[in-house]
Amino acid sequence: MKSTVIITLIAFAVASEAFAPATHQPCAASSSALSASRRGAIEKLGTAAFSAGLLLLSGDQPARAAATQEEEFNELISVLKARSDENKEANANYAMRADKMNSKDFKDAKTRRPKLIVVSTKNGNKIFTKEEFNTLDCDGKIKTEYGIRQKQGGGDIKDYNDITYILLE
Repeated sequence: MKSTVIITLIAFAVASEAFAPATHQPCAASSSALSASRRGAIEKLGTAAFSAGLLLLSGDQPARAAATQEEEFNELISVLKARSDENKEANANYAMRADKMNSKDFKDAKTRRPKLIVVSTKNGNKIFTKEEFNTLDCDGKIKTEYGIRQKQGGGDIKDYNDITYILLE
């Protein structure tokens, strides 16, 4: 049981390295370096998982496997501590930035959020993404109705700001 917990901790620690947030790099730096570092971390994850599997399979030598496992765990802890010490100043500087909510950190915020459109049906309203809505509209299954408002001098006029989409079934 103890060896399984240690193997799980090793695998988790190596896996967390692969998905750790990237450090702030200047715009001139290439993103391929980041990809390479993450690729290396994922390869380490595979190696750690393979060695953990070998340790589990070597059940005939539990004392030796436990000692090897403990050595690997201690080595992993020392590597993580060394990396933490290296990045300590950079992380502290990053945390003290005055522009923590800078637009550079959120450039893709508009593209991440999908455009949703509410369409009325006979059973109530449904929400469609822009792509789904365009497909239904091209198929002729969407009817567009505009609201009506009063003109200043009397009479009715179409209100193009009040749009209702109706799903034809």
